[in-house]
Amino acid sequence: TGDASRVGISHPDNIALEEIDMEAALSGLNKAQQDAVQAVRGPILVLAGPGSGKTRVLTQRVAYLVHEVGIDPYHILTVTFTNEAAREMKNRLEALLGPAVRRLSIGTFHSTCARLLRREADFLPVGRDYQIFDDSDQVGLITQALKEFNLDPKRFRPRAVLSTISRAKSEIVTPEQFIPGNYWEEVSGRVYTRYSEMLKASNGLDFDDLLLETVLLFRSQPMVLVRYQQHYPFLLVDEFQDTNTVQYELLKLLAG
Repeated sequence: TGDASRVGISHPDNIALEEIDMEAALSGLNKAQQDAVQAVRGPILVLAGPGSGKTRVLTQRVAYLVHEVGIDPYHILTVTFTNEAAREMKNRLEALLGPAVRRLSIGTFHSTCARLLRREADFLPVGRDYQIFDDSDQVGLITQALKEFNLDPKRFRPRAVLSTISRAKSEIVTPEQFIPGNYWEEVSGRVYTRYSEMLKASNGLDFDDLLLETVLLFRSQPMVLVRYQQHYPFLLVDEFQDTNTVQYELLKLLAG
């Protein structure tokens, strides 16, 4: 989505762009791909099967926006799901944009949110130097919480409890909003609350928190949200159909 006519969106004259023949690049695409690349005003949804060149279309669309429409890469956010896909996309775009690729924001949902949260740490329950807890760290905290509640880890397996908590976070459900439907969930809810307290006491976030805290930040701080909406009027999302609730809400807020 985006509008190239907005003040300050066009790129400065001193940006070093790789010289490319955009017409030749477009000639290598079929008609449907060309339409997707050249669609400037959004929202645009591209439906295509595996191996049909979706990533190529996305990278060519970024190049088209920069070279032909004159958009500053600084105002383009490109998001994908895996580090490998992000690296591949960045390599392709470097060939198309040259040094200007450094002005482009490109990465996974998690890496994008991690950078954003460090910049906006004043609004978070943790500090700017927060630690990202990996899988083993998370299981360790869950195990500790179960012990505090005198719960048998053989009956309430830590990874299963963690999975319940992870699903809640992906649905934008905080510990305060968690409503149990049975005894298992009641236990998981208690552990969720304690687990969150332990994370904050350790100045830590887990991977699910990176997305959840970003959404909560945008919802609670409208001026921060407006700043990022103005920063990124152009959003490009690879494999959009794989977004879960929290990822979709994040995109919807930014595109608002």
